[in-house]
Amino acid sequence: MRGVGVGRKIAVRVTLVTLTGFLLSALCAFFVYAWVFENHPDAVAAPHHWTPQAIDYGVIAAAVLLAVGVSVLAGAQLARRIVLPLASLTAAARRITDGDLTARAVVGRRALGETAQLVTDFNRMAERLEALAAGMITWNAKIAHELRTPVTILKGRLEGVADGVFEIDDRTVTSLLRQVDSLARVVEDLRVVSLADSDHLDLELETVDLAEVVGDLRNVVQPGLTSAGFETIWRLEPAVIDCDPTRLRQAALALIENARCHATPGPLCIRTAPFGGVVRMSVEDGGPGIDADRAAQVFEPFKRHTTYASGSGLGLAVVRAVADAHHGRAFHRTTVGGGSLFTVEIPRATEPN
Repeated sequence: MRGVGVGRKIAVRVTLVTLTGFLLSALCAFFVYAWVFENHPDAVAAPHHWTPQAIDYGVIAAAVLLAVGVSVLAGAQLARRIVLPLASLTAAARRITDGDLTARAVVGRRALGETAQLVTDFNRMAERLEALAAGMITWNAKIAHELRTPVTILKGRLEGVADGVFEIDDRTVTSLLRQVDSLARVVEDLRVVSLADSDHLDLELETVDLAEVVGDLRNVVQPGLTSAGFETIWRLEPAVIDCDPTRLRQAALALIENARCHATPGPLCIRTAPFGGVVRMSVEDGGPGIDADRAAQVFEPFKRHTTYASGSGLGLAVVRAVADAHHGRAFHRTTVGGGSLFTVEIPRATEPN
């Protein structure tokens, strides 16, 4: 059973307050005039002259009715300013519960400040909920797309081996392992980004030289960079820091892989260096750079530099996640020559998560 509406309750309360005011006024008048008659009998007319007549009762009744009418009208106006936004809020909440995330409440021009703020906050919450739901759908679709490619290739190769189309030789095994590595990299990148978004990306801090951490990747990435036409320049200055070397190595590998996939073959400079109270790890390429409209979202998941670029679109998101976990930052700027300079900046002393 539904309760009595807020508007009716307000009107009843205002009416009760008005009637109570009249009763209190009459009661106070009784005691005041009783005291005057007792202590100053010559100041006012005799008490029997104050006895109400029929017309007096009529005037009192009319005054009471008028006061009650005004109070009911005022209560109704006040209730309208409170109830209408709340009713709109209730309807919007019901629609959102039914799955319509586009529903919004209406504030109204004469809504009270607190009620208007409540409706505004509700609409902001609804907008964020709608954006999160849309983002989840997009994420699921893009994750499925990124995982489908290596899985499809693996399935095709394995079916070819089963049908006798391919022989199990070193070349076939290497090709299969390459797809497995690609699949594992996508899964790991997704895990890191998801943990970072939920603030659960834990670090295992060690005191290490960042130059050695990045230098360990030289033998791993150099063959691929050379075959892709890059002239790699390693400028690794000693930079001792408290960090998770595995995570920073992952970030460095993502930056290098990003350059290999997107940059024009040519000089590629990989640096580590101390810089005041922080240390920096950077990768600088020779171009073609990033469009201004894409630069603002370059560290967002699945935001590729160009529409034709390869890669999962998660590499730079991993870089930012690792930097944030170290209470540092990752940023990009365009160089004088039109290339891209990606930098990870980490404080020398990092608090564990």
